[in-house]
Amino acid sequence: MLVAVAVLAIILTTVAPGIQNIIIKNRITADLNNLSAVAQRARFTAVDEQTSVTLCPTTNYTACTNNWKNAKMVFVDANGNGSRDNSEALIIASDPLNTANAVYGITGSLVFDEQGGINRAATITLCPSDNNADYASALLLSLYGRISVAVDSNGDDIKEDLAGDDLACS
Repeated sequence: MLVAVAVLAIILTTVAPGIQNIIIKNRITADLNNLSAVAQRARFTAVDEQTSVTLCPTTNYTACTNNWKNAKMVFVDANGNGSRDNSEALIIASDPLNTANAVYGITGSLVFDEQGGINRAATITLCPSDNNADYASALLLSLYGRISVAVDSNGDDIKEDLAGDDLACS
């Protein structure tokens, strides 16, 4: 019995850190996929309806906030006031980010134009709450509206932003 317990303890101490890494990566990936889907829907709607479409974080699905950990909403801001009015339909809404993740690199709203372009390039960086950049990933939005996910192009095990710089969790 003691031998079985010892073997089990050895296996758990070897496997547990690997499982934790998988869980952290999956949390980041899930939030990144959610953000990507919302951004792609905003861009598609802007092009399809030939109008400007706003994507922003929100706490009440009416007013935009600066905290991208909050839920997201996409709407056509017909009067250009930066808030969703009762007459402006909510195109898509998402849940807040996982509380174990942190977000960096962006504040305020993003506005897609009728050609699919965006009002400013953005790198939305997601990190675990301990700010370990080894697990960081990002949604990259170019001025032309291209939406992509950060990759590690230089082989240093840290993904890069739009400028080719390593992602930072701060």
